[in-house]
Amino acid sequence: MKRLVAILIVFFFFSALFCAKKMLPPSPDRFPPRLVEANTRSRVQVELVFDEDLDPARFNPESLTITGLKVRGISLGRQQNRVVVWTEPQRQDNYLIQGVVWDVAGNPGRFRTGFKGSVRIDTIAPEARVVTPAPETRGLYRSVRIIVRFSEPVDTTTGLNYLIVPKAVETLFTRSWDANWQEIKFLCRDSLAGPDFYFLLLPGVVDLENNRCRMPVWTCWTTDSVFEGVRVHGRTDFNTQPVRSGVVFFNQGSTRALAPVLSDGSWNLKLRSGVYSVFGVGDTDFDGQVDLISPEVEFNTKNESLLLFFVPESLSRSVNEYCR
Repeated sequence: MKRLVAILIVFFFFSALFCAKKMLPPSPDRFPPRLVEANTRSRVQVELVFDEDLDPARFNPESLTITGLKVRGISLGRQQNRVVVWTEPQRQDNYLIQGVVWDVAGNPGRFRTGFKGSVRIDTIAPEARVVTPAPETRGLYRSVRIIVRFSEPVDTTTGLNYLIVPKAVETLFTRSWDANWQEIKFLCRDSLAGPDFYFLLLPGVVDLENNRCRMPVWTCWTTDSVFEGVRVHGRTDFNTQPVRSGVVFFNQGSTRALAPVLSDGSWNLKLRSGVYSVFGVGDTDFDGQVDLISPEVEFNTKNESLLLFFVPESLSRSVNEYCR
């Protein structure tokens, strides 16, 4: 009897082992995301909180509707289980929001809930959080992609003031906004001729409450395997005060370079050694129009630093017109 029991135990053990090999792996997540709460953060922001992480690549303003209110954009919240819905200015009314979102496993979750509108005005200016390629990237000459990501959706209908140096390649780049209005891409599918390239997005981008970004976005890259040059820096002055927004241009024959003027009036960049003609322009109200300019001076990179003195510009033009 004991021998029979032992045989049966061995039989069931090997049967279970064989069947285990045939079993499918554990089932993937098939549960849709569920809405936990809806909170108004300002008169143009509604934050939706779900019980699991969402897929931001599927965010689409057209997938949401608010009764009596236009949806202007949708973006990832402070955590991946949160969504910020950007609206036209609300009133202190009761609104109904409904739509669909997707979790990271691809499950659609439909929701419908009410929320109380807010009249609190958002006063936080957008910031540039990410720029690629990173400054001084090497060996980049084909299918160049410049990406700028902001801290929140911005108004894509307003004009962008940006420079790509050498200026001849600027027309080779096409630009496009992501559906969440937080990220803009500049793409060049052609091969770039020339060693060094510079990109500058000037301050002035506004969010959906017209708060103005006051920081520049700057990067540079080279087609060479090494980014050669020396580090140079300088300061700006207008009536003993720093110029808090602008561009410094460097010209040497066919070589062009640029550096943004930072909020403390300083500038710096890595530049190939040599003698340059240098001048700066200032934009004190962040509208893309030059209102200050410095006389052109000769600068040898051996000196490593340069102080530029600015005067009012008599004939205001867009910053891009100074990029020779």
